[in-house]
Amino acid sequence: MKKIITLSITMGLISTVMAQTNESNTTKSSVNYVKNLEIQTKGLKQIKGLLMTVKPVIMESLKRDKTGLEGAVLCSTKAHEMGANYNKSLPEGSSIRRTAIKYRNPNNKPDATDLVVMNDMIAEGNLSKPLVVDMGKSFRVYKALPIKPPCLKCHGNLESMPKEMKTLINKKYPHDLATGFKLNEFRGVVVSEIKK
Repeated sequence: MKKIITLSITMGLISTVMAQTNESNTTKSSVNYVKNLEIQTKGLKQIKGLLMTVKPVIMESLKRDKTGLEGAVLCSTKAHEMGANYNKSLPEGSSIRRTAIKYRNPNNKPDATDLVVMNDMIAEGNLSKPLVVDMGKSFRVYKALPIKPPCLKCHGNLESMPKEMKTLINKKYPHDLATGFKLNEFRGVVVSEIKK
């Protein structure tokens, strides 16, 4: 009888440990990566459309204000609105969003799949190849965003950042995680989601 009880307890402990390991094990195998050129092309077209909507506005502001303050204000006040307006122009069942591991805006907080994909991109040094994920009822196309020179104005080293920029970031985003980046580092992703 003691052997049966001991065996039952041991099996219960093993099951508990395995369940906990599986819950915390967010590896590449937990995401269903697929090769679907049609979806990848469609998603990249939508991502490019968003970037070409936002980029000229930001670049124009940087021409007017070399400090980057105007661009940072623009990002904090208009980027979400521009993204929402762009989403309205997409075909039904499609949407675009931005996310990052070190996000600034809490509205851009990544979900579990986003985190796995971004960590895989970083681990593989993949900043150029898009990834397609089958989510069951939809596909997601992920495109990495590397840090470019203009990005460093408000996402670079805090120690070398102008006081006005730090004040603005602290005021708009008191829980900001998105500083300390270096040129060409992984910043985050743009995600195109396309319903099946």
